[in-house]
Amino acid sequence: MIAAAFSRVADRLLVADPGLVRLHTALRAALACLLTGIASIAWTVSHHQPITLAAPGVLFGMVAPLFVRDARRPAWFSTLFCLYLSACVCFAVAAVLSRYPLAGDAGFLVVMFAGMLCQACGPRALGCAMLGVVCFYLGLYLHPSSVHLVQSLWLSAFGPLMVALVGRVIVPMRAVASFRLAVHTVTLRASRVLATPGAVHLSALNEAALSLEEQLALLNPPDAETIRERIVEVEVAAGQHAFALAPARDSAQASADVLRHAIARLKEIAHRGHTRRASPLSAHGTAAPSVAQRFADLRAKLCWLPATRATTAAFLAMLIGHSLSPERWFWAVITTFVVFLGTRSRADTVYRGAQRLVGTLAGALVSVLLVAPLHDSPVLLVAVMTLGVFGWAYYILSAYAPGVFFITVLVGLVYGELGFAMGPLVELRIEEVLVGCLVSFAVAILMMPLAATRHVEMRLGAVLGALRDVVRITAGSVTDDQPRAAVVAMRKLDRGWHDLRIALKPLQTQRVVVWNPDVELATGSLLCCLHWARMLSDPLRRGASGDVALNAAVVGAAHAESIIARLDVLIARYSGGLGDASRSELNEGAAVPNGFDIDPAMAPALAQLDGSVAQLFDRLTQPVAETRRVFNWALRGRSA
Repeated sequence: MIAAAFSRVADRLLVADPGLVRLHTALRAALACLLTGIASIAWTVSHHQPITLAAPGVLFGMVAPLFVRDARRPAWFSTLFCLYLSACVCFAVAAVLSRYPLAGDAGFLVVMFAGMLCQACGPRALGCAMLGVVCFYLGLYLHPSSVHLVQSLWLSAFGPLMVALVGRVIVPMRAVASFRLAVHTVTLRASRVLATPGAVHLSALNEAALSLEEQLALLNPPDAETIRERIVEVEVAAGQHAFALAPARDSAQASADVLRHAIARLKEIAHRGHTRRASPLSAHGTAAPSVAQRFADLRAKLCWLPATRATTAAFLAMLIGHSLSPERWFWAVITTFVVFLGTRSRADTVYRGAQRLVGTLAGALVSVLLVAPLHDSPVLLVAVMTLGVFGWAYYILSAYAPGVFFITVLVGLVYGELGFAMGPLVELRIEEVLVGCLVSFAVAILMMPLAATRHVEMRLGAVLGALRDVVRITAGSVTDDQPRAAVVAMRKLDRGWHDLRIALKPLQTQRVVVWNPDVELATGSLLCCLHWARMLSDPLRRGASGDVALNAAVVGAAHAESIIARLDVLIARYSGGLGDASRSELNEGAAVPNGFDIDPAMAPALAQLDGSVAQLFDRLTQPVAETRRVFNWALRGRSA
């Protein structure tokens, strides 16, 4: 019974966390922070030094494990070195500038601008940005003397040492084991589709499949293409079972048997012995990019406008925060940094700010309730603090509000243990966070050019374009490279669908009709389109036509032309805005590419996709009621 209960808990963890990647990361962060704290605080106590000297090292041990993700050992240690160098330089510079308040404030803004500028340059750059900002804040807040600065930097060396010990020895990264756990997650979510067919479970299965392919990217097994084919096979079988057209029991049983068989085949290939001999992925045989190409790629990833917005908000928050507290104004400024980090529209900014406010309020309340009972129980206090680090690391990159809750509880316990009065401190923290959020909202409304509606439309246009590419590739001339190109195009479509769902989340959470609701209503039709596109890109179905009548190919070509025509109109609508003229343009005849070489085996899937695209077209181009149009126009700016 105990084993069965443990198995159910493990399965639920895998469903929520594909491959248990977040769980392992949180374990590394909690253990590294705990070991760093024990070693560095023990030194300060034994030498009768201030306990705050251990802060930089403990902070590094808490943050660094989130961004050290490289599979190869040299790259792993290179990332660790870059993170540590960034943290030490920012802390040292801030400690020196703390003697000159204006210079320190200006330096803080410069560090924030640089961090926001490089936020899209990969995990290593993002980790350096976050550590740079928090360590600069720590240096300004602690303003250590020269002697204490040297001691803090010396003690901070425990941070990377403990991160390396935990990340390479205690809880090491095992790519093969993580890959197998990710496979298990896919099979679990496919089993949910088997039990209760539905679009929600299909989307969850698709997210698990994307996570599995990210794990597969860490390996280069000889059967990588076969594994990808098995993943697609499971998704196709799950879609067939969820979208079964015939309600007959025999049809449902047949689709369920196909899905069970696909799940078994994926499990089988994941446990083959030669997967253990997988080597780290290099470049798939392609030549390494030149220095000029790397520089051009880096320059294209720089986020100048988001950095300008965040720095402007930080400057305003700094001015207001200083008037509230000369010592705690950093909370307002850091709030602007995290609220703007990764947001792409006004609704994203409002959504992130609301999450931070809710997490801060809940965490502040819990920290006030815990400080007094834990004050005389140091072991229990350390355990709760470690749990706070674990919860923060587990949630901060996936569910922001719970992550903020845990870090707020942790900060409250730290300040309470240092002897600060909790009532005024909690009140001030809430005020500073509220200031940061309100300033971020104001700057987002004034300087954020991408409204929520336009952001969703851009994501929808990207999905429609990727769907068009899938149809073009699968309906084109049969070549040796066509199956792999179809799978790659389908994965691009899956990621576009994932981005669209993320863009819709803030608006769905607000639950107010302040934008065109037809886009949200059309997501069901769009999910059907994804299913039939996956049927087209399934490499196991390609070339299986046999001796099929030529008429099937002709009909399939007609369906492909119809699909491309409608998608062209929709893409143009959401790229440039064609209004209600879309229908007339389609009726008059759009420029449709011809020369399709249809595999007759694809004709049924093309027919189903044509029907789904037609339904999607109708939902996205139907005239909007005048009263609703006026209502949406009046509230559109407020919602965005």
